[in-house]
Amino acid sequence: MRTSESITLDQFPVGSLVSNASREIIYCNSYFAQKYGYTVNELIGMDFFSLLSRASQIMYDSYLMPLLLREGCCEEIRLTMITSASEPIPAVVSARLDNNDERRIFWSVGHAARSEQLFGELTEARKLLQQKVSLLHTLSNTDQLTGLPNRTALTRHLSQKIEEMKSGELAFALAFLDLDGFKEVNDRYGHDTGDKVLRLVAKRMTSNLRSDDLIARFGGDEFVILLHGRFNAGMAEESLNRLIRQIEEPLKIDSLTLQVSASVGVTLYPQAESITPDQLLRQADQAMYQSKLAGRNQLSLFNVDNEKHQKERHAELLAIKAAMAANEFELYYQPKVNMSSGELLGVEALIRWNHPVEGLKAPVTFLPIITETQVGLDLGQWVISSALEQLQTWLSEGLDVHVSVNISGYHLQHPEFLSNLTRALATFPDVPKHRFEIEVLETSAIEDVEKVSLVLSSCRMMGIRVSLDDFGTGYSTLAHLRDLSVDMLKIDRSFIKDMLTSPGDLAILRGVIGFARAFQCDVVAEGVETYQHAQSLISLGCDWGQGYYIARPIPASILAEWVTDWINTGFHKKFSRPPVLPITELKE
Repeated sequence: MRTSESITLDQFPVGSLVSNASREIIYCNSYFAQKYGYTVNELIGMDFFSLLSRASQIMYDSYLMPLLLREGCCEEIRLTMITSASEPIPAVVSARLDNNDERRIFWSVGHAARSEQLFGELTEARKLLQQKVSLLHTLSNTDQLTGLPNRTALTRHLSQKIEEMKSGELAFALAFLDLDGFKEVNDRYGHDTGDKVLRLVAKRMTSNLRSDDLIARFGGDEFVILLHGRFNAGMAEESLNRLIRQIEEPLKIDSLTLQVSASVGVTLYPQAESITPDQLLRQADQAMYQSKLAGRNQLSLFNVDNEKHQKERHAELLAIKAAMAANEFELYYQPKVNMSSGELLGVEALIRWNHPVEGLKAPVTFLPIITETQVGLDLGQWVISSALEQLQTWLSEGLDVHVSVNISGYHLQHPEFLSNLTRALATFPDVPKHRFEIEVLETSAIEDVEKVSLVLSSCRMMGIRVSLDDFGTGYSTLAHLRDLSVDMLKIDRSFIKDMLTSPGDLAILRGVIGFARAFQCDVVAEGVETYQHAQSLISLGCDWGQGYYIARPIPASILAEWVTDWINTGFHKKFSRPPVLPITELKE
């Protein structure tokens, strides 16, 4: 083995030179001489400049030497060396001034070909890495099914547009679109077909809007559209209604011809007050739900002027949703009886809110808030299921009772009302359907009597009884009684309240009772508050009553006790009295 003392610079695979202050070469190793086609003796005494190209000579004087004099060394300077055959060869040069003798410079000269290759490889690797990063960025912002921007990209773009607005950019319209009937396609034909529907709808939307408009898939069958430019309400509605018509055209998928439609909500920006992207999306989403409730396949514009009211209502809706999740709602039950015989006709389910702070809250304090909202639909469905469950429990315990629930007109008109009702009934197979009754608020059903009539007829075909609640308080009452298939009329309490002193109310009562007989309906009076009310109604031919004189709404847990007391003593205590003056003898 060789010792370190026997190793020389001639054995290093790199060129080594030493020059003096006059650029004269005073030493070179054999590797450098051979690399550039010289002998060592030829190089000794040669001007270092003669080994450099003209450009490298300029680099030597203007950059390399000033750097050496200032810092004492320089690393990896790219120069061009000239061989003995006048051939230019790129080189990587490092230099250092002798610490002991600043007149000498030590040079290390490496061939740049390998460096160029490594540099090229690094450049290519960097390019590939950038492509991968770009691809990952694209994938993270793109919906893989439709190729549209996803929710992440939408949120970022929406935030950017709002920031641009602060600099005076143009306005925009934001639309929230949800497909109608898509769930039925998925359920009937499978998710593969559903995915194809989504791709075709996405393509159709893209082709029918301007190239600078943004269409993003928000999730499921929901899409968000950002219409750029100074849009007013009319322009946005015109553009989006055109899109709705395009979407509802038949879709050809394999051998199938399918059809879906779209419900759209739209809001405009800027607004009077500052607003976040999430708030804008919520506005458009709320407007879309209005389109759903109004019958679907249409557009609704968010009313920005009512934004404050909407915010308050939204907070109240969230509180009600939280109360539902916390099981704070409870059904109370108010009996309906035959005031002549004491027979129990049934009980009406009435919702109450056991508020943790405000105590027991009546429906008038929260039902108006959820009217015509998804929360209202959900709570209505909860009432139906809870009432059926309670009815099943009572029947299993031997309590002979019928239960009725109040159903709003907008709930009856919802496309999935009958299917949801059917599923609820199937959940409680031991409940005879004729013991369950729907009470329809007459004034809320007048918007689409024909549709409501079909729904009620379907309910009666299933065996469910139907009542028309608050009869006489709306308009077109006779037309409703003619068109709606019902089993019972409920006289509104407002006519009962003053029947003993108001000839007008008394005449209405006679008329309603006569209508009920003519249309072969039973009739029950609400708001029976006194014994005199009860006896007067009986004298008019209305035996069935409901009100505080008979019983207030009571919790389900004590209904059986109330029924037992009513049968044994309650009825006799309240109705075994001398008769009052016959109603026919009242002064009119």
